[in-house]
Amino acid sequence: MLSRVSLLAAAALALSACSLFPHHAKTADPAPAPASAQPAAPVHQTLMKSMIGDVRYELPQPLPADAYLLVTLADVSRQDVPARTIAEEKIQPVGASPVDFLISYDPADLRDGVDFTINVRLQQGDKLLAINDTRTSVLGRSGENGPVSITLKAVP
Repeated sequence: MLSRVSLLAAAALALSACSLFPHHAKTADPAPAPASAQPAAPVHQTLMKSMIGDVRYELPQPLPADAYLLVTLADVSRQDVPARTIAEEKIQPVGASPVDFLISYDPADLRDGVDFTINVRLQQGDKLLAINDTRTSVLGRSGENGPVSITLKAVP
């Protein structure tokens, strides 16, 4: 498992490096802009971050071929409102347990949140097959920065 997690971390690092050093093709100079034209707004470039881990499950029946995992990073800081989804990753097809995941998020989307969780659902269409029944805190004031391991419980 450690080698898979290391591989996922290396892939995340490589992807973020690609956004830092884009390749520019040499093109002819464009025609000068008219004097009344507004200057272009500065481009906001975000450095995405990633959370990695694995999901473990046991089902009483064989896993359907069209099953998928839905991994969600959510802000659960406020108890009086529903959790705010920060990022979501759908994994399909689902392989044998454990299944590695990598969920990317924009740190700017964390805003003022202080409590974040990773939630995982194993589904077949709209039918829920398994879910994590314990809170997996990540980031923020009380969570792990990864990797995390999540165990799903089958839904009867």
